[in-house]
Amino acid sequence: MRESFDRLDVPAAEDAKHLRDFDEPTGNSSPQRPKSNSGQLPQTTIEPDLKTANYCRDRVLSWLAVNVPDSRLQHILRVEQLSVELARHHHLDPEKAGQAGLMHDLAKFFKPERLLQMAQTHGLEIDPVDQANPHLLHAAVGAIVARDEFGLQDQEVLDAIRDHTLGHPGMSPLSCVVFLADSLEPGRGDTPELEHLRQLSRQELYRAVWLTADYSLQYLLSTHRLIHPRTVLTRNWAMRAARRDQIHGG
Repeated sequence: MRESFDRLDVPAAEDAKHLRDFDEPTGNSSPQRPKSNSGQLPQTTIEPDLKTANYCRDRVLSWLAVNVPDSRLQHILRVEQLSVELARHHHLDPEKAGQAGLMHDLAKFFKPERLLQMAQTHGLEIDPVDQANPHLLHAAVGAIVARDEFGLQDQEVLDAIRDHTLGHPGMSPLSCVVFLADSLEPGRGDTPELEHLRQLSRQELYRAVWLTADYSLQYLLSTHRLIHPRTVLTRNWAMRAARRDQIHGG
């Protein structure tokens, strides 16, 4: 769940559910081409069957190499990896999880004007908090890019890309997996709270979403930041889902 500063002239802390982030984009930021010792794209540990998935993973990686900085690309690869791991753990489709993880931040470094323009053109709902911090729209706009630039047609994967930021009440287990992977990938830190949430993400999917949202909300409140209403709606939905599963032994 991502939020914004209550001072609108300050670059947005756009990853509200993430208590630390990488290469915070601002209206003036321009991504730099990633660098590595070999000059090639960074390596990943995704297994060979996912490297040959029916979407063109190499094409997505090449696009990301031009459009996001190296530190962000490394984050994306970690989210891809953790999405696959969590999907397998929860008996979901690992290929879909990998696709959503790899493409979740396609619009991460789009400028605010472009995000707002694309959201308006495609009829996306724009909350006043989105208006105050257009970067919150990068998840929904990223799903549009995945569809239009890379031909992704699987609605479940598109929804997982769209929902990785603020979540969404009633979101699918696949969306929950990508939401959690984005929050909990190893680069986010190693605090006791994060380690607990990582363990929980492998045990109780909805409870992990609920408590990850709580963790974010505590931070937002303590730092006096705007809270997107969908953050709260997602948290409340996940809490009810977790309690329902507990009652029914799910």
